[in-house]
Amino acid sequence: MGIALSGLASGFDWKSIVDQLIEVSRAPQNRMRKEQSANATKTSALNDVKGLLSSLKSSLSSLSSTEALQKKSATFRDSTTDWTATASANSPSGTYNFNFVSEATTSKYQGATGIATAIDPSQSLSLISVGRTLTAGNFTVDGVKITITTADSLDDVFSNISGNVPGVTATYNAVSDRIELTKAGGGNISLGASNDTSNFLQAMRLTSSASPATTSGPGLSSPRMSGAIDSANLSSWGFTAVSSSFKINGVGITYNSATDSIQSLLNRINDSEAGVTATYDVSAGSFLLTNKETGNVGISVTDDTDGLAAALGLTSGTITTGDDAVFSVNGGGNISSRSNILDESVHGITGLSVTANSVDDETITVGGDTTAAKDAINTFIEKYNAVQKAIEKYTKVTVDGTKVSSAVLAGSRELATISRDLRRILYASQSGVSGSIQRLSDLGVGFSGIENTISITNSTTLNNRLASDSDDVIEYFTTADDGLVDRLDAMLDRLVSSSSTTPGTFQVQLDSISKQNKSLDKQIEEYDRRLEAQRALLENSFIAMERAQSGFQQQSAYLQKTFSGGSK
Repeated sequence: MGIALSGLASGFDWKSIVDQLIEVSRAPQNRMRKEQSANATKTSALNDVKGLLSSLKSSLSSLSSTEALQKKSATFRDSTTDWTATASANSPSGTYNFNFVSEATTSKYQGATGIATAIDPSQSLSLISVGRTLTAGNFTVDGVKITITTADSLDDVFSNISGNVPGVTATYNAVSDRIELTKAGGGNISLGASNDTSNFLQAMRLTSSASPATTSGPGLSSPRMSGAIDSANLSSWGFTAVSSSFKINGVGITYNSATDSIQSLLNRINDSEAGVTATYDVSAGSFLLTNKETGNVGISVTDDTDGLAAALGLTSGTITTGDDAVFSVNGGGNISSRSNILDESVHGITGLSVTANSVDDETITVGGDTTAAKDAINTFIEKYNAVQKAIEKYTKVTVDGTKVSSAVLAGSRELATISRDLRRILYASQSGVSGSIQRLSDLGVGFSGIENTISITNSTTLNNRLASDSDDVIEYFTTADDGLVDRLDAMLDRLVSSSSTTPGTFQVQLDSISKQNKSLDKQIEEYDRRLEAQRALLENSFIAMERAQSGFQQQSAYLQKTFSGGSK
């Protein structure tokens, strides 16, 4: 790069001159960068318009929906009712009185009791199975605190009670599978206090009563929900590591008795297609199957050869069949329904679904609901106007006295054509549409003078058309090829398509600008290389000049010194 400081020999700041010459030579490069900046602004504007056109295209889906354009509503005369109702576009308008006589209930299958092995009172509390996990701490019997640990057995607890509570003895009756607390001389036995820390009394289902105080039915022993089925405390299960299945409502429930627990088996039942919820009913001491759906339908259980369903008490239980709902419509005869949701499959009124949440008498009116159609039309107007305003913004030419300002896309014939074609489609009628609505203006929607934007110019016309001429509205919007939706959609697709094989107008323009900028990038890089070479040439020339100047100065100094010395 030459010497660090220019002009040491010549006194001439040639480095500044080089910088200025290079900067002057950079003018074409600066023009290219300015062109790139202008292209970036154009790209942003084109993407904005393209996005708004895509949004307009998306809004057409609601205008093409028969359900939205011909929607019906179901309203209750009593606005405070807890019932709900919906109607479809095909529901016949009218007033319907529903008299709901009785609700639908679910069928329940209560398994057999006595399925668990009797308690061994000599085992620790942590090992016995009573349907709840016992916690250590203290509980109160006749005002006396009894402290226990989970390592204690029932016999230890009974001894603790008998030894500390005057007159009270505790025993386990293996026949009835219950604990009995007896007070000498009779009288009431007070059990529990608000500051108890153990759940022993609740787990053993013991409450204050006259002597003897006993465990509430049916008994204490229960299956162990966690751990393998093989060790689940089932009195009639004597197999080991059985892998099989039984059926509920014809659906196979697989299990492995060595790896599955009863709880995981219940979860598998509940997640299956059997249509029931399986639980263990502690209060009854048996398993309970409840249909997930209401109505007078049964529950069936088919055992496997190893008999797990029988061991669970599910083959000898009792079913309580659910009831069908009973109702009438407009004073007609009673109709039954498996569900409290009364739809057209039971009452025959097309598209009307009524959910009766209580036994009551309700009147429902079905009629046209223009809310969805208005929303769709208003959304379309909003999206259409956004496109037209953006086109005007990006193509506007403003004259202020002698100053003329042009927007970034001023003079764009494509945008001018888009604006004109959109307006023409909304104005023009189409031969393929035969209804009374031929133009958007027939719906009370029109242009604001010479502006390209549209608005609802006559809300009364719009309301009347939507309420009374819904078929013509649907025909105007949805007729294949000739309806407004198809005509606009075809035009918009040609504009905003991003397909690599058939790109839309905007994609073609954006790709062209992108190619221009890439070409300018290469030209700018090439200019940089040429300018660097030019700088190096100039600097080397000036450095050579400096060196020559330095040589001249040295020779001059030498000569001057030599001749000055000779004259003395």
